[in-house]
Amino acid sequence: MRLHLLVGTLALLAVVAAPASGATKHGITPIAPARGDVVPKGRAPTFRLRAHGGGQVWVRVCSSARKDRNGVICGRLALGRATRHKGGVYTYGPRFHDFPGFWLNQRGTYHWQAYRIACGGGDCRAEGPIVRFRVG
Repeated sequence: MRLHLLVGTLALLAVVAAPASGATKHGITPIAPARGDVVPKGRAPTFRLRAHGGGQVWVRVCSSARKDRNGVICGRLALGRATRHKGGVYTYGPRFHDFPGFWLNQRGTYHWQAYRIACGGGDCRAEGPIVRFRVG
């Protein structure tokens, strides 16, 4: 009986800890929209992240999660520099355009990624995790 309780507790801890383990990469932790969030169609979200380290922080939004040779997704839908606030939190609000073909007016799955530009030995981009969200 104790063995079953121990195995069950360990399994629960593994499930709870799993999302947190991949949430930070190169000192960048995405906050919002979080993985699986739904952004209302016709509204521009504010992308929020926490970043540690030097350099400028940029945000890219793409319909694909495919990365280039530097580990960064495309920036076809939105690309902009994030603004730093207290506590190392950065925000980026993409410009909204009110026409039917604009991506925030189209239901679908999208991806966002923040990265720091801080040169220090070869690769100047310290890319964060890719976050999948929906516009619905």
